[in-house]
Amino acid sequence: MSNPAGIPAPVPVDDRVSGLGEGPVWDVRSNSLRWVDIPAGVVHDSDGGSRQLPPPASAILPTADGWAAVLRDRVVELDGPGAAAVPLGAAERCNDAKADPAGRLWVGTMSGDERPGGAALLRLDGAVATEVITGATIANGLGWSPDARRMYWIDTPTRRIDVLDYDLADGSVRDRRPFVAVDADAGWPDGLAVDAEGALWVALWGGSALHRYTPDGRLDTVLPIGVACPTSCAFGGEDFRTLYITTAHRPDEHGRFAPDAGRLHAVRVPVPGPPPTPAVLPAAAGGAATGGA
Repeated sequence: MSNPAGIPAPVPVDDRVSGLGEGPVWDVRSNSLRWVDIPAGVVHDSDGGSRQLPPPASAILPTADGWAAVLRDRVVELDGPGAAAVPLGAAERCNDAKADPAGRLWVGTMSGDERPGGAALLRLDGAVATEVITGATIANGLGWSPDARRMYWIDTPTRRIDVLDYDLADGSVRDRRPFVAVDADAGWPDGLAVDAEGALWVALWGGSALHRYTPDGRLDTVLPIGVACPTSCAFGGEDFRTLYITTAHRPDEHGRFAPDAGRLHAVRVPVPGPPPTPAVLPAAAGGAATGGA
């Protein structure tokens, strides 16, 4: 396996077990990490706190004044003066979501039964959700190159990472094309994060590893993790050189559960990533979601 930088294996950094941990994001205001347990509708914080939301809760996103969450078919602002609730059209269930470097929100969807063609990639234009890519199955990992001229996106069952030319001024994309094809024995590409060198870290569901691909699509690093299903990753820490990895409480191919399945993991990496861009949501359109803190 390739690991030229000699990066150690990720280790668990939190005792809580998520059925489907996802959507890690660093909170620059509290210097902590937040992530979601999708089916439970719980937002976890690495400082030990949690918040209950209406399940499923697919993603948690910083805003200028607080936080927003992506729920089953809408985005809700949890804190701040806006308290916006933005519907996402005909989405059956939202999945991965991120803000682009301008704060424009992108949301991937999936059908409840994961049927082929039942998902889409949405862009939020004000309070309007626009379907940019249709005919997907599980719209997943999202990321942008450091110069914001490329957008990366994953439709997991294709076992492929796609790249699109990106116009940051209006959020338009063009020339979708394959960037990397993941070997069948390596797992299924899930969430991703882009580092300061423009390389992609990708979590491999069922593959017990993360891959790092250089901007030209070369597999640079294979980083094993001691659980079957890593789901996503994000940079954090004061220097943004800690790669945090969410995982799912799922068995391996032999039906065995690793002791640390479903826990948050972390590892120090040589190249940092950027801080998350706060999502820009429209003015208040409804009430905020409520739940225990």
